[in-house]
Amino acid sequence: MMTLARLHAALDSVVDTEQVMTQIHESSAVPQPTVTRVRQLVAEARELLRSMLARPEGRHVVGNPLSRQDPSVR
Repeated sequence: MMTLARLHAALDSVVDTEQVMTQIHESSAVPQPTVTRVRQLVAEARELLRSMLARPEGRHVVGNPLSRQDPSVR
């Protein structure tokens, strides 16, 4: 139960961070590739956390499937 609460707290934190990054992006007159990249990473983290909180039968693969393979298989 504690792990579930921590996952929900992490998701809340990621969503808050995503909102801050969007505000930074929208308030800047100059394109900032770093901010864009951080926004992409935060969005990926959000989706990963959501998939971890989904019921097992509703889960789907998020991210690069090669990164989850056993290194000896490559």
